[in-house]
Amino acid sequence: MTVPVPESDEQAASSSQGPSWTLGDRRASIAVLFPAAPASVVVATSDEVSIHLQAALRHARVLTDDPTAAAWPDPDRVMVWDDLAAGIEPGTVELVVVDVDAVSPERVEAVKALVAPEGTLAVIGRGGPYLVYPSLASPEMVWCRGWPVDALAGPLAWARRRLGLSLGGLRSAVRISVEGPAPSLADEVLAEIEARTGGSVRLVGVVTASHAVLRVRGDHGDLAVRLSLTDDDRDDAQVERVAADVPDVVRFLPRAVASGRVGSHPWVAQEWAPRRRRPFGWPWPDPERRWQVADELIAVLSAHPTGAISPGWADRWAGLVAMVPKEVQAEFAELMRPLESGLPTAWCHGDLWPPNVLIDEGRAVVIDWDNATSEAPQGIDALLLPGLRAAGDPDRSTVSVVLGLVDDVEALRDVEVAGRAWQDWERPERLALAVAAVLLHLRNRSPLDLAGAALDRHVAEIRATATPEPPGGSVAAEDASRTGRGEATRTARGALWLATNGIVVKASQTIVLLTLAAILEPSALGLVAIGTLVANIAAKLSTLGTSSALIYWRGDVDRASRTALTIGVVLGSVLAALLWMIAPWLAGSLRAGDGGADVVRGLTVVMPFMAISAVSAEMLRRELRFLRRIIPDSTGAVVGAVVAIVLVSQGQGVMALVAGQIVQATLAMLLFWVVRPPIRPGWNRQDAQGLLSYGGPYAGGGLLELVQLNVDYLIVARVLGAAALGQYSLAYRLAFMPYLMIVVVTAGAAFPFLCRQRGEQLGRAAVVVMTATLTLVAPLLAGVVLFADHLTLLGDKWAPGVPVVAWLAVYATLLSVGLLVQVSLNASGRPLLTMGLKLLHLALLFGTLVVIARHGIVVVAIGEVLVMALVAAIGLFAAQRLVAGFRVSDLLTSLRPALIGVVSMSVVVLAVRAAFGVDEASVTGLLAVGTLGVIAFAVPVWMLDRVRLGEAARLMRGQS
Repeated sequence: MTVPVPESDEQAASSSQGPSWTLGDRRASIAVLFPAAPASVVVATSDEVSIHLQAALRHARVLTDDPTAAAWPDPDRVMVWDDLAAGIEPGTVELVVVDVDAVSPERVEAVKALVAPEGTLAVIGRGGPYLVYPSLASPEMVWCRGWPVDALAGPLAWARRRLGLSLGGLRSAVRISVEGPAPSLADEVLAEIEARTGGSVRLVGVVTASHAVLRVRGDHGDLAVRLSLTDDDRDDAQVERVAADVPDVVRFLPRAVASGRVGSHPWVAQEWAPRRRRPFGWPWPDPERRWQVADELIAVLSAHPTGAISPGWADRWAGLVAMVPKEVQAEFAELMRPLESGLPTAWCHGDLWPPNVLIDEGRAVVIDWDNATSEAPQGIDALLLPGLRAAGDPDRSTVSVVLGLVDDVEALRDVEVAGRAWQDWERPERLALAVAAVLLHLRNRSPLDLAGAALDRHVAEIRATATPEPPGGSVAAEDASRTGRGEATRTARGALWLATNGIVVKASQTIVLLTLAAILEPSALGLVAIGTLVANIAAKLSTLGTSSALIYWRGDVDRASRTALTIGVVLGSVLAALLWMIAPWLAGSLRAGDGGADVVRGLTVVMPFMAISAVSAEMLRRELRFLRRIIPDSTGAVVGAVVAIVLVSQGQGVMALVAGQIVQATLAMLLFWVVRPPIRPGWNRQDAQGLLSYGGPYAGGGLLELVQLNVDYLIVARVLGAAALGQYSLAYRLAFMPYLMIVVVTAGAAFPFLCRQRGEQLGRAAVVVMTATLTLVAPLLAGVVLFADHLTLLGDKWAPGVPVVAWLAVYATLLSVGLLVQVSLNASGRPLLTMGLKLLHLALLFGTLVVIARHGIVVVAIGEVLVMALVAAIGLFAAQRLVAGFRVSDLLTSLRPALIGVVSMSVVVLAVRAAFGVDEASVTGLLAVGTLGVIAFAVPVWMLDRVRLGEAARLMRGQS
C-alpha cells in the first residue's frame, strides 16, 4: 500500500507545512549558539538540516541544489546556488551558517564572503569548541569540553556517551565554531535569567528534547531552560491549563523559577531534575519506577473528566496528523466514529516514555507536555504505554503494539479506558480507541520520521487491524498465544535434549577423568588441567562471540552466519599457529613439567574445526532444533572418550586425552555437516561489525568467565605446584559437574527463548527459568557436599581434596545463580553489563587468591565462595533494576520448595549415616544413602510445588 499523494490545493497546502515544531526544535538546537534575532541569515548545509534551521531562524535564506526536495517552512526564501551572485551582496549578511562537509570548497568560500564586518560566521565541520552528539541530523545534545554529561538511562548509556564525547576529536565528530561579536541566543536568555533571579548563571549544556533545553548552573543550583526555537506562539500555557483543570497533577510538574521571551523565542526556567542523589545510593533511575509514575499520572488525569466526545470529534482528531493525506484522515475518522456517543474525555500526556519521567530522590517530575490535550478519550495514555515500552525493539513498533491490543484484551485486563474496562468494550470500540491512540502518537512525529515507507507501513497496519475478525474471537491473538506456547514447549523440550547431551558429554569426560585419576599421579592430572585451560581460552578468542551473536541477530542471519564462519576459521587458524609456537614457553611459565608443550599443542590444533562447529551449533540453537544440535556433540564425546580410555589403558598417559579430544572435535565437525547443510564462508562488512558489536562483549564476558573459572588453576599451579593443582582440579571438576550438566545446559537452551520475550514477560520468564534450573541442580550440589568424603574411593592420595569438594560445591551453587542472572541480562540486550560483572568477579577473585593461595587449596576454595557471594548479590540487584518484571522476592518465593527439599535431604542423609554408622566411603553406601537423600528432597518439592510441576509436564507434552 502506498499513501496517496495529495492533489488538491488544500491537500498540497497541508503537505507543504514545515516540520512539526517538536522535531524542528530538536534538529535546530544549534541555533542557540547563534545571535538571537539577526536581520539577515544565509544557511548552506544539507537539506535535512537546513529545513529545521529555516524554521528556527526567522529571516533565513537557504541555499540548495534542489528547492523542491523538501517541504520548506518558507519556500520563498529558498535559493538555488546559481542565484547566489545575483541575489545577495557580499559583506551584507549578519549570520552565515555553512557546513563544510555538505558544500564544496569553492561554495564554502563564496558563502563566507557574505558575512558582514560585524556579522557572525558559524562553521559546521571538524573544528570548533562545540560538539554535536551523536550526529548533526539526529542530535541528542550539544556539548563543550568541561560541561557535565547527564545520561539518564543507566551507567552503560552514560559511559557510552561519555566515551563518545571524550573521543570527539575523531574524524567522524561534528563540531561547530561560531565567530562574531553579537551575543548568542543562549547568552541573551542567561542575561534575562540573571535579571529575574538576581543571581549569576552560566551555560553548562544544551540538550535536545521537545524544546532545546539549556542546562544553566548558578547561584540557584542547576536550571533546565526550555527554549522554543521554531514557534513564537509557544509557551508553558499548556502546562498551566493542565494544572488548572487537574490540581492533583501539580505534584508531577517541574517547579518554574522564571520565564520570559527573547525576540520571538519564549523560554521558561525550571529546576533541573534529577538534582542530586543520596550518598552511596544507586545513581541511575529505576526503569520500572518510571513506568509506575506513568501509571500514577494516568490515574490522576483520568480521575478528572473534561467533557464528552461529541459528533465531529473524530474528524478533528484525525486532522491533527497533518502528514496523513485528507482521504486517509477521513478513513481513520470513520474508524473512530463509534466513540462519538458521549464517551468521557480527560487530559492526556501523550508521550509518557521513560525519558519524560524524571526521578528526583523521592519526587517524580514529568516533562514534555506539548502533546497533551484535554479532548482525549479518558485514560488513552494507558493504551500507549505498552507501545512505548516496545520503543527501540527492532521487531516491533509502538504503532503495531498498540494496534495489537485490539485483539489481545488480556494485555490490558481491568485497565479502564474511556470509563470502561478494556475487555468490556466491543471490538469496534477497541479498534476506535486504538486508532485514536496511534494518531495521538503520530501527531508528535515529524514528516522526516514518517516519510515514505514508514507512514505507509503504519497506515497499512491500521487497515489490517480494521479487517473484521472471523467469529470466535481474534485469530491473531490465538495464533500469537499458540506461537508463544509452541516456542515455550520447544524450549522446554530443548532443555531436556541439551541436558541429555550435557549428561552424555560430561559423563564421558568424567569417566575419562576418573580413569586418569585412578591410573596417573595428581601431577599428571595437573598437566591435563593446564592444557585444557589454554585450549578453552583460545577457543573463546577464536570466534570473538560472533557465533553466539547469531542467536540474537535481527537481520539476514544466513548471510551473517557466513561472515561468522569466516571470522572463526581465520582467527582459529591464527591462534592455533601462535600457540603451537609458544607452547614451550607457556608450559614452562605454568610449571607444567615434561610433556606440557605437547599437551597444549595437541589440544589447540583443532581450533579451526571447533570454530566451524560452533557456527552450525548456534544456528541450530537459534532455530530451536535441539535434537539435531546434540547429535554431533554427544557422538563425538562418546567416541573421543572411548579412544582416550583405550589409549590410557595401554600406557599412553596424558597424550591419550589429547588424542581423544582431536577425534572428538573432528568427528563433531563432520556430523554437524550431516545434520545441517554446511555453511559456506562469506564476508559482509556490516554483518561483521554487527556481529562483533554484540559478540565482542558477549565473548569478552565469556572469556572473562572462563578466566575467572580458571584463574585459581593458574595461581595454584604457580604458587603450590602441579601436585596441588592435580588435587584441586579433580575436586573442582567433580563439584562442578552438576553445574556444567544442568545449569550451563539449561541456560544455553533458555537464552534464545528469553531473547523472544518482551517487557515484563522477560523478567517473569527469567524467574521461571532460574527456579526450574536451581531446583534441578540443588539435590546434586547438596549431594556433593554431603558425600565429599567419598572422593577417597579413587585412592587415599586424593584425601586432601575432600574439604575442597564441599566448599567448591557451595561455590558452584552461587555461580549458578550468577550465570542465570547474566543470561537474563544478555537477553535484555545488556552484554556489556554481564561482561562488567565477570570482570568484577575476576578482579576480586584474582586479588583474593593472590593473597590467600599460599595457605593451601582449602583456603582457596573458601575465598572463591566469599567472592562469588558478593558478585551474585550485585547481579541480582542489577537484574531487579534493569530487567523488567524480575523481582528477587518472586525468585525466593518460588525457590521455597527447593530450599525445604535441601534441608530435608541433609537431615535424612546425616541421620542415616549417624544411625547406621556409614562413615567409611563405599560405593554401596553412596548409592543407598544417596537414593534416600534424593527421595527426601523430591517428596517435599512435589508436595509443595506439584501444581507447577504438573504445568511443566504438560508443557513438555506440548499441551496448552
